[in-house]
Amino acid sequence: MEDKPIVTFHGDKALFDKLRTLLWRGLPREPVEWRRSYGRAPKKVTLEAHFVPFSVEALPRNIGKALIGIPFFHTYWTDCDIDNYKSFVKDDINHWLSSLKTQGLHDWLIIWINNEPLIKSKLLPRTSVIDKIKNDFCGKVPDRYIVLVEPFKNDSRSSESWSHMLVRIRQLILQAYNRNMSKYEETMRGQRERRNQQGWNFCHYFMLQEELAFVHEMLGLYDEALVQYDELDALFTQFILNHSLGG
Repeated sequence: MEDKPIVTFHGDKALFDKLRTLLWRGLPREPVEWRRSYGRAPKKVTLEAHFVPFSVEALPRNIGKALIGIPFFHTYWTDCDIDNYKSFVKDDINHWLSSLKTQGLHDWLIIWINNEPLIKSKLLPRTSVIDKIKNDFCGKVPDRYIVLVEPFKNDSRSSESWSHMLVRIRQLILQAYNRNMSKYEETMRGQRERRNQQGWNFCHYFMLQEELAFVHEMLGLYDEALVQYDELDALFTQFILNHSLGG
């Protein structure tokens, strides 16, 4: 079983590879509050992630049918200047987002790395890459882009930027899981409501709910994982009782 959420990366692979270790170490450093659906109490979770290259072939085709081993959150990394953005990066981002939207996927983040030092100037600033990204792709979803400032420097500006980005990624990963777990639970409920119909298969349903338990375990919510098995135990007992009575 994959024991970490799967996150894809796209864009400048060489750039991402330089950041990968810092990202991998930083994500689990602080817990994040998971605000769950259906009025459930929020939980503190510590997130790790397994980053894999983006692949259209690996995108989930049937939302709500599986949870484990599925990349639900997708990232794009670039440190391009304005000329390169206009030349090819804009088209690459557009193609990437189109691939996601074609599959009904809406959980993504564009990260632009700003390697230029902070310079105070009295001149009016030129339109920046991040302004173009915001206007071209994130006008209605302002939480879907972020700037990482001079990530390899050891100063307060870089540290604050890293912290801000890591918080955003944690929140968006959990948001992606919320979205997909809600759809998965709808599938489960539909299966459970058919339990008295001819041909209903408890073993098939067991595997569905056990996958939900695996996700809770992956997120460190062991009590929530055990709840899934308690519910399965109660359902199996009722299933056997109904059959013994000829129901």
